[in-house]
Amino acid sequence: MGNEEKEVSPDCCRRSFAASIKDTARRLIEDPTIAPRSVSRQRLKICEGCDRYREETGQCEICLCYMKLKTTMANMSCPIDKWSEWHRNTNTTSNLDT
Repeated sequence: MGNEEKEVSPDCCRRSFAASIKDTARRLIEDPTIAPRSVSRQRLKICEGCDRYREETGQCEICLCYMKLKTTMANMSCPIDKWSEWHRNTNTTSNLDT
């Protein structure tokens, strides 16, 4: 992906810490599936290479999620679509840069 500005996904955690916590809890209740370790690692690597990643806290500056947690959850996605949900039935994700 280039450095072009992307519009924030409407499925984002609503851009506040409280909303991020609420959204994460809701998603865990809906589907507690954990993504495979290889998917989690690849997602986190993408986040760590993003200019929106706060290295000092491990958070995304857009959604304020803690990325070590968010990247492990199968039903989470990047707010600027750099990676998407992982689906067990297809064993795939979309938008993962390699």
